[in-house]
Amino acid sequence: MRRFWLPLLAAVSLTSTPALAAPDQITERDGSAFSLTADWSLDARAAALTTELGTRRPVSEVLNAANRSTNSCSESRKQAQPEYYDRTDIPLPADKILRSSARFCWDDGDSLVSYWVPQGVSGSSDADDDELWGSDRVLLVAWYHDKGKAGTHESHGVRISFVDRNTGKYRHVLLAEPTSNTNFKPVPIHAGGMAWLGRYLYMADTSRGIRVFDMERILEVSTARDDVMGLSGGSYYAYGYRYVLPQVASYKQSIVPASPCLPQANALCFSSLALDRSTAPDTLVVGEYRDGRSTDPAVEGGRVVHYPVDASTRKLTLSGGKAVPRTAVTIPKTNVQGVQTWNGRYYLGRSSADKHSFMFSGGVGAAMTTYSWAVGGEDLYYEHGSGLVWTATEHAFNGSGTQIDKRVVFGVPLNTMG
Repeated sequence: MRRFWLPLLAAVSLTSTPALAAPDQITERDGSAFSLTADWSLDARAAALTTELGTRRPVSEVLNAANRSTNSCSESRKQAQPEYYDRTDIPLPADKILRSSARFCWDDGDSLVSYWVPQGVSGSSDADDDELWGSDRVLLVAWYHDKGKAGTHESHGVRISFVDRNTGKYRHVLLAEPTSNTNFKPVPIHAGGMAWLGRYLYMADTSRGIRVFDMERILEVSTARDDVMGLSGGSYYAYGYRYVLPQVASYKQSIVPASPCLPQANALCFSSLALDRSTAPDTLVVGEYRDGRSTDPAVEGGRVVHYPVDASTRKLTLSGGKAVPRTAVTIPKTNVQGVQTWNGRYYLGRSSADKHSFMFSGGVGAAMTTYSWAVGGEDLYYEHGSGLVWTATEHAFNGSGTQIDKRVVFGVPLNTMG
């Protein structure tokens, strides 16, 4: 297995004063307030649960038990891709229309369900140098549960679709937070971004920081009941799902912003996650969604922060018990749902409700280039072998509740984005 080592993005001064971003430029900023405290206390509970259940299953077994199939996409779903860009209010020249070179869609039940919504994207190219987990090529997509639309008393949390890229089949796995050595509960977060680093799956927790799950401790539970999560009557359940993925750790910021997450000078909104393998060492990239600009330089623009990753453990590198940002920047664009960086360049995927949006590309201090992007594009994931940047689109319905059927998962060549 090989490594790709290139110089790390230029580090920013942790004592610099924030400056207002130029209208179309990424600017360096102070990242000292965004250090995270590591907490691995749930690891012992997850280990105890693994022993208690005695049903530990590898990723390969989850894939072999896949019970749903992707498909080649209806015409409606294809229309969400950037090559179908149809906005006349903001026209783009032909050379700025991106084109996908790989795609798949969900089965109809998942593509049209209102209360499970696709968000984070990652895969085995993040997980290991050879882009495989064992012998499997895997793509992961996180979905959050909307209890209001589902009509349930509590959120069912987050499910992860394990997609076998060889067969096109997939299975959902539910995230679980251990509450003791013998029980667990759902994880009710937005799941806007994730990255798979070795045995660990990192998941954005919008106001709090990052949660970490153990891909080598997937547990099988009973599917006999779909109305309960955890231990009940001597058996374990997960709302009818066959597998749960237990949380083992978190990286927490010291200040928790109000919900929904509001901009603060000393706290981030963790909206997306990506792994940058072009830096030395690898870095975990946190992107921040904002729906507006500000004249306050302390909170202006979404921030993007890089945290160094330990090459041997695949945990975040610590200094004094904290994960300290290696770089931090302010981005000049709003509504950015996905951020990926590679070789010092930033790729910012903007979202939209029912129209095509934009992919912005550029380096620090340089003007950004605008390309076409998806309808409702979410988190970004770079598959370094194929050279594709993947995203999942989220919208089955628009804001007024009308079905638009625009869910698709697709990849665009990175080298066509500048």
